[in-house]
Amino acid sequence: MAIRRTGHVALRVRDLEAARHFYSDILGMRIGEEWPGRAIFFRFNDYHHDIVVFKADDDAEPASQRHAGAAHIAFLADDFETVRNIYRRLRDNDVRVRCTDHGFTKSVYFNDPDGIELEVYAEVPEFDWRKEGLGKREPFDMEELSRSQPKTAPGR
Repeated sequence: MAIRRTGHVALRVRDLEAARHFYSDILGMRIGEEWPGRAIFFRFNDYHHDIVVFKADDDAEPASQRHAGAAHIAFLADDFETVRNIYRRLRDNDVRVRCTDHGFTKSVYFNDPDGIELEVYAEVPEFDWRKEGLGKREPFDMEELSRSQPKTAPGR
């Protein structure tokens, strides 16, 4: 197949201004284009858009674990320091964050204003998932890890 990667993710949100604040101010994405009252196109780097949010109907329900659909959207960070900084920014903005050690990655999970679960993670290069598998899921304390390994990625 000639498919190279995921191009972008399109979401329906109830409140465009809440989405703007969350994806731009908290996650640090840039706005590439906006269709006032209808959509906002966000990007991380120089790609035209990585996420687009469309205005949902006013009576739309928030996402939940009871609805069929995507379980979560994951963003790969350059390094663990980026994950740590996102964690702190989320906590500073009263966003509930859950930290998980998958062995091959260290991740933070959180929900956007519409209840859509997101993940930001850094890979742990010394963990060989080909040998060890992908089944590990253990919580970890970011504050404790930050005190024991300041300014470095786990295993780097």
